[in-house]
Amino acid sequence: MDTTDYTDTFVDDIFPRNGVFSVTIRAPAAGIIRINAPKFPNTVALVSAADIRGKNAVSCYGIEDQPVFAGGRARYAGEAVGLLTAPDPVKLREWAGRVEVEITPDSGWSPRSFTREYHSGAIEEAFEKAEKIVEGRYLCHFQYPWPTDPPGAVVIPRGNGYTVITATQWPGHVRESVAAVLGINAKEVTVKPARSGTSFDSKLITPSVLACQAAAAAKRVGKAVKTVLSREEDFCYSPRRLKVEITITTAVGKGRPLGTRVSITADQGSYGHFGVELLDRIALSSLGAYNHGGVSIDARLLESALPPTGPLAGFGMAQGFFAAECHASRIADELGEDPAEWRKNVFLHRGKKFAIGTEIKDNAPLAELIDAVSSMSDYRRKWASYELLRRSRLEAEKDSETLRGIGISLAYQGNTLLYPPEGEKYGVEATFNKDGSVDIKTDSGCLNAFSPAKIEAAKILGVSEDKIRISGGSGINQGPACLSRNTVIVTRLIERCCTAIQKQHFRDPLPITVRRFYRNSRGLAWNKTPCDDNAFSTPGWGSAVVEVSFDPVAFIPGIRGIWLAVDGGSIIDEKRARAALTSLSRQALSGAAREKVAAPDSAALDSYLPAIDDLAAPVYLDFLWSDSAPRGIGELPFSLIPAAYTQALSQALHHPFESYPLTQREIFNALAARETGNQ
Repeated sequence: MDTTDYTDTFVDDIFPRNGVFSVTIRAPAAGIIRINAPKFPNTVALVSAADIRGKNAVSCYGIEDQPVFAGGRARYAGEAVGLLTAPDPVKLREWAGRVEVEITPDSGWSPRSFTREYHSGAIEEAFEKAEKIVEGRYLCHFQYPWPTDPPGAVVIPRGNGYTVITATQWPGHVRESVAAVLGINAKEVTVKPARSGTSFDSKLITPSVLACQAAAAAKRVGKAVKTVLSREEDFCYSPRRLKVEITITTAVGKGRPLGTRVSITADQGSYGHFGVELLDRIALSSLGAYNHGGVSIDARLLESALPPTGPLAGFGMAQGFFAAECHASRIADELGEDPAEWRKNVFLHRGKKFAIGTEIKDNAPLAELIDAVSSMSDYRRKWASYELLRRSRLEAEKDSETLRGIGISLAYQGNTLLYPPEGEKYGVEATFNKDGSVDIKTDSGCLNAFSPAKIEAAKILGVSEDKIRISGGSGINQGPACLSRNTVIVTRLIERCCTAIQKQHFRDPLPITVRRFYRNSRGLAWNKTPCDDNAFSTPGWGSAVVEVSFDPVAFIPGIRGIWLAVDGGSIIDEKRARAALTSLSRQALSGAAREKVAAPDSAALDSYLPAIDDLAAPVYLDFLWSDSAPRGIGELPFSLIPAAYTQALSQALHHPFESYPLTQREIFNALAARETGNQ
């Protein structure tokens, strides 16, 4: 049995003995496939869909499953049709160049769509009574997560089973997918998590697809197979955030929403990952945390001949909140009110329900969050001052001086999926050994994120943190490590295990082993689909302010500061939480200010700039402390920063920007249109 620990090793740095390397053969265009390959030496093998005896598909929880290898038809340019293996990586590239994939244009595939509708309250009556109708069209472009390590997998045949090494947020999904492709029992597949950089939810389904491709090749050649995507392949073909257009129309009476209509169109590409989950979360978050009176939502998820899309830091909440928060400030501007004060007058209170049906059980400190972030940033004074300057510039028709603006946003984060996979349950096994060490096993991904759990376990059992070891191998089919589920659910199970051990320690000798479990609850029905009513029962809350300056001569936006106020319940490791939120806030700013993928091709790679050195800004963070259980907060910056940044630039330039990311070209076009009077 292989006892090697790979949690500190990237897949790209793993070289199994007597193993072979691989390169992916891809379709040059969508259409009917025919692979033409020369006669290879015995050491070279081409593995395709014809070599898979099990299931040639990976469940991606979208409209349909994703093929391991495209069989008779490719949906999009760049879809994997095979894997070429050889022991020499240099000659492998030469052999791959001799493989030709012929494409015959095919009109047989018809893209499908998935629709959602939600209606509540007297929406028609609301618009009839409206004193003002405010409409905005908000566009969130495709966006690439840019993980720090390239995705890959190593599959090693061992006796009657296989060992899979990959950086994954979902080891259980890798294990079951590989077993299905090979046609074997899942118990014969061992998954060993490798080191993972910041993933932004890009390592949920992709590791399973790559592991299945490598497993099919390993079964064919009888040797270990390593597959790692190049940076260009990763950029072009790995799932990116889906493109979403959201139109929000609100009927306003006496300064408050009477009813709101929301129209959503999302492009998920081919085999979009978690498509239904994403669409419903976009719909939910597009309402923000506000009382809209009557609500009507019409949402569509469309397929297209593009590479797959998937979740990116928030499972659609970032896109929905971008629209909701930009729209909230637009309403306040139309009414001539301070956007912070307007938000305080219309947010949902305790006892109210989200559109999904979950009741807000806790007294959500939204007013406190808005006041805290406003005080930290001096928001109210700056907003009023910048408004006066904006109006005076309009009267003088002069933009020669540096322009300034400030924006505010409010958002929340749930703690689990709306639609957890069937049969999923969380489990933790903890053993207190005779030597005083503690072994904790969990098959949740991202094992390096359990620093808070180690702190709590050490505190409960009265041992030092270096005595706590957390590893995989519980054998429990757990769900994905996303949406702060590790922090909220797995950490809670670890605490329960350690508390039980501490109680047994007084009467039972060491070693003591305890297991604790958590099962999802499906007590609600959003759009008649059963969902987990724990998804938003105890959300984390946050508010953010971003201040910008803009030089109309140099044409460069500058970030004067980012301020966040966060309610995450009990913060176990404050230092780690501060560092994480600070880093994530800068990443979110980068995504809002610079990054944009117009088309998923290699040409876009050269102009894709994730670096934010020239956008570096101080981040000021404050927690609203409480004794409640820890809550998810890791995705909050991505739901807060883009809208606050866009609002700040909108005030500075006196133009209602509605897209995200916001590029320099769009800023230039807005200023040009205003100067020519076409705005």
